[in-house]
Amino acid sequence: MNETKKTGIFWGIALAVALIAAVIVWPQNDDESEDGYGNLISQLLFPEFKDALAASSLKIVTFNETLGELKNFEVRKDSESGIWTIPSKGGYPADAVEQMKDAANALVGLKILDVPTDNPEDHSGMGVVEPKIETLDVGDEGVGRLVSFKDKSQKELASLIIGNPVKGQEGQLYVRKPGQDPVYVVSLNDQPMTTKFEDWIEEDLLQMSSIDVENVEIKDYSATLGIQGVTLSRNYKVDLEKDGTNWNLVSLKEYDKDNPRAEPTEVEIDPDQTLNSQKLNDLANALDDLKFVDVKRKPEGVSANLKADKDFSSDQESARQLAARGFIPVPMGENQEIEILSANGEMTATTKDGVQYILRFGNISGTTEKSEEDDEEESDETAGGVNRFLMVSTIVDESKFPPPDLKSIPQTIEELDALDAAEEAAAAAAAAPPELNQNTPETSETPEMTEEATTEDSSEDASEADMQETASSEADAAETETAEEVTDGEAAEAPESETEPTGETGEVEASGEGEATTVGEGQEPAAQEESSDDESSDAVTEDTPADEPTPQPVAETEGEKLERLAAIQEKITKENERKIEDRKEQLQQAELLSKSLNERFADWYYVIPEETYSKLHISRDELFESEDTPAAPAFNPAAPPGLQGLPGFGSGFGN
Repeated sequence: MNETKKTGIFWGIALAVALIAAVIVWPQNDDESEDGYGNLISQLLFPEFKDALAASSLKIVTFNETLGELKNFEVRKDSESGIWTIPSKGGYPADAVEQMKDAANALVGLKILDVPTDNPEDHSGMGVVEPKIETLDVGDEGVGRLVSFKDKSQKELASLIIGNPVKGQEGQLYVRKPGQDPVYVVSLNDQPMTTKFEDWIEEDLLQMSSIDVENVEIKDYSATLGIQGVTLSRNYKVDLEKDGTNWNLVSLKEYDKDNPRAEPTEVEIDPDQTLNSQKLNDLANALDDLKFVDVKRKPEGVSANLKADKDFSSDQESARQLAARGFIPVPMGENQEIEILSANGEMTATTKDGVQYILRFGNISGTTEKSEEDDEEESDETAGGVNRFLMVSTIVDESKFPPPDLKSIPQTIEELDALDAAEEAAAAAAAAPPELNQNTPETSETPEMTEEATTEDSSEDASEADMQETASSEADAAETETAEEVTDGEAAEAPESETEPTGETGEVEASGEGEATTVGEGQEPAAQEESSDDESSDAVTEDTPADEPTPQPVAETEGEKLERLAAIQEKITKENERKIEDRKEQLQQAELLSKSLNERFADWYYVIPEETYSKLHISRDELFESEDTPAAPAFNPAAPPGLQGLPGFGSGFGN
């Protein structure tokens, strides 16, 4: 009995423990179901965010562990103008339409794949700690990237902390909603939600093509601002012309190193010297692909043409800011207007459209902060490298739009007669070569010496159009021709009849010639020598008025001449007006393009990689090829050796 009791007691205790365990475990499952974590699988993370186009702003907050600082990047759409800007970059215009749509679409329709934890202690290991400066210290790890979308009324559409990738699950990330503990696993492409400045802008700064560049001017100098004023060191100035893939030297001038403010002297170049086409091609390609990695807003008072207004001279803070970036305001010219000298020279590039780009190179701006998002494959040109300030402006080069060559308008009948005579002389000169070519056979024989068989061959080879074109010029010779089998009366009475030549006579299409002449269509030049009948000649002359040259102006009445004069005046006036209008339209297009570009450039310093600057800057020693200079690539050949370096000594090169 005692053993039985003991066994019953043990079983009772075991059953009680099992019941207690069941009670403890079962409520937890009920609570999880009530909280909705289990039911969230395959559900939308943001069910109310359905329209990506409703997003009018995106803000991304990241944490710098080394400095213990937060970095804000924001893209916003102006509610009135509809223009996208980057407030965190001084309001620089953003090329954000597609990028913003891609970023917002990444959260629209985003589904929950798993809910691994709701324990805050797990947040750091999954990289979803919220970036809040009041809760973070230097060296804190596991801080995520906070991405927030808002509509035009600044109502939040979606906000998400993006953490680490899920191990072994490509494309899946840990994410968390701010202020909530659960961590979700989602399949998310977060690349559009980047803080890289260049991903949100139009990177092609100049928006020009290298094949459109026709002229390049380089002013190689350096300027520094010291206690005693501006120290200027000028090296050389070169004007280059680009013709397709060939470069030509227009002018090369050098400055006196001991007196840099003196006028430069022209340099005579040895004809054997050749321009360094490889370096110049690199320069043109760098202009085509000129990218920038950052921007800074310029001080107010500096216009698009890089001249300062009157109030700017008294603004010492703005002047110091300019000088610190390598752009020194100095009084220039008779009126002592404030203009900008660049610390490292300047360059001008003129396109076929007549727009002249002026690039001024400033000081080194420091280094680009390499983002955590930068790929390992990204070049040093845009990440982690040395950069330089650049200022850009444009003007219109009116020399690309010369005045049109207008035709003189006759005002009197005498001037009309002179115009007619000039046109007739020009027409005769233009018609002479083809007429000779048509009448002269391939052999060196003259028409009088050509045999009948030769004439027949040349007649058959000529087209009907050519025969019509030259009929009037052949009419005079044809008037005196007669066939051996055709009588004088037949020639006079039936000039357009179907006269049948004998087998010895060359055949000519009667229908084709009959439209321009009245007799002798099928006759040979040799027949003229055989004809001696004066009556026949007289008859031919009387019956061929259509073969006479066009009526001379003297045959017109004065009224007819006045009518023709008025018609010609109207015609020439319209032609001249069209030429003037074409030039005006081309000039206006260049002015509009220049204005549009200056509106982009006016307010900004641009920061370009030093590698790009090295392609745009050419020293005097690099201008011409040396024995160590590599040959130009095959796809962009240089001009023939010995021709590239010939100086043109043009007069259009400014000081």
